[in-house]
This record gives sequence, C-alpha cells and structure tokens, in this order.
Amino acid sequence: MIVLYSVILLLSLSLALGVMIAIFAKVFEVKTDPRIALVNSVLPAFNCGSCGYPGCINYAAAIIMNHENTGKCTPGGPKTAQKIKEILALKETTGPAKV
Repeated sequence: MIVLYSVILLLSLSLALGVMIAIFAKVFEVKTDPRIALVNSVLPAFNCGSCGYPGCINYAAAIIMNHENTGKCTPGGPKTAQKIKEILALKETTGPAKV
C-alpha cells in the first residue's frame, strides 16, 4: 500500500510541476522579431566573423535591432546585401539601415 501512495504522490507532483512549467513558459515567453530569422535565412551561415559578429544570427540581429550596415557579409557579397535590402525595403546598402 505504501508503494501505491508513493506512486500517486509522485504522479500528482509531476503533473502539478508540468502544468506550472507550461504556464511559466507562456507568461515569461521571450518575443523576438521575425525579421531576424528572415535575414538569417539569407546569410550564408558560415559563421566566419568577417562582418565583426561571432555568428550570422548575431549579425542578422544587429541589422534589425541596431540598424547595422547590410553590406558587411564578405562571403555573401553583394547578392546577399541585395536580398537583405529587399527584406528590409532599404534604399542603400551603405550607412545605417533605415527601417
């Protein structure tokens, strides 16, 4: 009988903690800009650091959040800069990006 009580106790604790985790995941959800994923999908994903950022996702975030220059990706070249411009609807690739 003790084993049955132990199993019921552990199951109820697991259920309660699972529900709490689900609620906390919704309450404390971190919202990100979907344009970061779009810009990252255009980048070549070499994570080479030639743009001055440790990875392509960081460079994409800098383009969206900090209005970084879109032409810094050396491996991607001008074609990548043009695709990023199309995503952001920019007029030029030099200077800060205007969103």
